[in-house]
Amino acid sequence: MNFAELYKEMGKHSWRILDAIFKNLWDYEYVPIQIISSQARIGEEKARNILRYLSDLRIVQNRQKDYEGSTFTFLGLSLYSLHRLVRSGKVNAIGKLMGEGKESVVFNCYSEKYGECVVKFHKVGHTSFKKVKEKRDYGDLHFSVLAIRSARNEFKALQKLQGLAVPKAYAWEGNAVLMELIDAKELYRVRVENPEDVLEMILEEVAKFYRRGIVHGDLSQYNVLVSEEGIWIIDFPQSVEVGEEGWREILKRDVTNIITYFNRAYRIEKDINSAIDRILQE
Repeated sequence: MNFAELYKEMGKHSWRILDAIFKNLWDYEYVPIQIISSQARIGEEKARNILRYLSDLRIVQNRQKDYEGSTFTFLGLSLYSLHRLVRSGKVNAIGKLMGEGKESVVFNCYSEKYGECVVKFHKVGHTSFKKVKEKRDYGDLHFSVLAIRSARNEFKALQKLQGLAVPKAYAWEGNAVLMELIDAKELYRVRVENPEDVLEMILEEVAKFYRRGIVHGDLSQYNVLVSEEGIWIIDFPQSVEVGEEGWREILKRDVTNIITYFNRAYRIEKDINSAIDRILQE
C-alpha cells in the first residue's frame, strides 16, 4: 500500500487516536491507552481495537510492559504530520517518492497555495537510534520527538535564510517540512564546467549564512544542488546558530568538506584557513 492509499484508509476516529498520541509524545515513550482513550473521546475497548488495526498497518507500535501503551512508527508519524499539513490547508495532494536517505524521506506534493512543492519527512533517530543518541546527546526521548526536533530545526534555519540560495520554507508540522521544489541535481552527480566559480559561489553562500547567524552543520557535495541558473544548498537539520557551543569547529568542518571535494574532483587548490578567515571577516 502506498502512502496516498494509506492516507485514504484513515477515518476520523483513527486521526483522533493519533492526535492523542502526538500530544503526549513528550511525556511518554508509549502513551497509556487510558490517556489515548480519554483525549480521543473514544471508549477504551474501541480505542484498543483501532490501535490494533493501526498496528497492522504499521502506523503505531503497541506495547504492554508495566502498562498498555502505544506510540508512532516512522510511517505513522509521517502520515500524521502530512494530515496536519492537509488539515491546515497547506497540502492538497501527495505525489511520488523523490528520494530516501538515512535521515529523511522526500515526496513531491501539490499545494493550492504554493504550487508544486516537496514535503520532507525527518526520520533522525529511527534506524540507528542508539548511535544517534550517542552522537548528538539527545537524551532518553522517543525517536518521534527527535524527528520532530530535527524538522523544526531545519524549518527555523531555512526561515532565517530566506532570500539566499536555499529552498523557500512554507510550513512545518511534526516531522514534516514543506518547501519549494528545486529543479536541479546534486553536485556529486554532475561535472560542472566552471568548478572554481561554483566553489566560490558555495563559499559566498556560507559567508551569507554566517552573517545571518547560521552554520549549515553538514555541508558536502551531497546537499549542494546545481543547475544552469546557479546553486542551492539544502538539508539543514544539523544546522547550528553562530554562538552555540562548537559552532566554529562545525563551520571549519563544513568548509573543509567542500574544499576537499573540489580538490579531489577538480584538482582545485584552496587554503582552508584562508577561506574560513574570509568568511569570518565578512
